[in-house]
Amino acid sequence: MGATTWSRAGAASGAVGAVLYVVSAFTAGSPLKPDASVARVQAHLADHRGALLAGFLLALVAVAFLVWFLGSLRRFVAAVDGEGSPLAAVTLASWVALLVIAVSGGVPLTAVIWRGAGQVDAGTVRLAFDVGNLSLYSLSASVAAVSVLAPVMVIWRSAALPRWLVVLGAIEIVVNIVELAGLFARHGWDAGGYAWGIGPFVWVVWVAAVSLCLVMRQGGGTEVVTVVVG
Repeated sequence: MGATTWSRAGAASGAVGAVLYVVSAFTAGSPLKPDASVARVQAHLADHRGALLAGFLLALVAVAFLVWFLGSLRRFVAAVDGEGSPLAAVTLASWVALLVIAVSGGVPLTAVIWRGAGQVDAGTVRLAFDVGNLSLYSLSASVAAVSVLAPVMVIWRSAALPRWLVVLGAIEIVVNIVELAGLFARHGWDAGGYAWGIGPFVWVVWVAAVSLCLVMRQGGGTEVVTVVVG
């Protein structure tokens, strides 16, 4: 594979990762809300053990594709904003932090499912379930917002990609703010930063959109122009 082919594959990997993540989220049906009763959580984990483990496996594969895409996204930000751009470093750091929080937060729940929810006491199941939800929503909301904000600033200033991506990114950031506020709620639509569960999906839609725009940009043979902002 030539350098151009690898470059396009890296750009396309964001869309692949986004699709895999969405599929992984629904392998066992609709995800439970953070304020679900512990009895319902235990029953769901026990009844859908195989599907849930398959979902976690797909999520890990999705993360691998998103990491691959991160290389292309950082390269794009650096090329457009200048190789020494702090926004390129912020993009890289925020993405790594986001993926680490989300993946590590799911480890306790994966362990409970793997062992068998019926063999684990209710308190441990509740704790693992809460850790998973908090890491996916409120605890990762700030870095999720920054992971979008840094590239969006470059896109807005340079118009190197369609500016409707900025609008989509702004929606994600607003949702992230709502998620942060949900840290204080234990019940309702924003319990633990749930915010109707749309935050992760808006984020992956934005990632997929940026990914496809980067693929089309490279396919069109457009050269990246470095923009220096005083």
